[in-house]
Amino acid sequence: PLTAVTITAIEAITGEPLDFLINTHAHGDHVGGNAALHKKGASIVAHEKLRSRMVADNAARDALPELTYTGEVTFHLNGHTARVFHVANAHTDGDSAIHFPEVNVIHAGDAMFNKLFPFIDLDSGGSVGGFIAAQKKILSMANDQTKIVPGHGVLANKADLQAALDMLIDAQARVKALVDAGKSKEDILAANPLADYHDVWNWGFITTERMTEMLYRSLTSE
Repeated sequence: PLTAVTITAIEAITGEPLDFLINTHAHGDHVGGNAALHKKGASIVAHEKLRSRMVADNAARDALPELTYTGEVTFHLNGHTARVFHVANAHTDGDSAIHFPEVNVIHAGDAMFNKLFPFIDLDSGGSVGGFIAAQKKILSMANDQTKIVPGHGVLANKADLQAALDMLIDAQARVKALVDAGKSKEDILAANPLADYHDVWNWGFITTERMTEMLYRSLTSE
């Protein structure tokens, strides 16, 4: 249903067929419309690791990216450029973000959750260190007027992304201090080191407890 709404919205804005669809990562909420949009004529573009993951998951042929890249790829269309670049081992191992310099817009994909604890998919190649590096890279391209499209949450700006990055760095440091002190996962969860972040960043999918556990798992597996 959401894909149909998206198609209608695109057609209302452009009146033109959809030529390209860029996947930011392989999770179902971001690639679930691939087959339908491909049938509308869109060529699907993604990082090579995203395609490999979808193939391993037995995705339908119509849903698979037809064009893949490894480092970055730039589109030159209608007098504008769209630079698609890989942010390695951030949310997953196959993440892309897209910079539209002429209009000062960056689509961060799930390398940004605005005012929400981020989901870092450790089982799909994501890492806290990679997530932090991705956000620093995106910040380096932004100024105070840049519009940043997060994977989840409302439209953001540079200050929002800086706040998300600062929170993650601090949250990781808090959990690391407890890990370094020899505390068990149960002890750390009971200590609730992210309690003061709860009211702003906690949400249904990544609760404060789950965020703490994710940081613990990342720190103890590196």
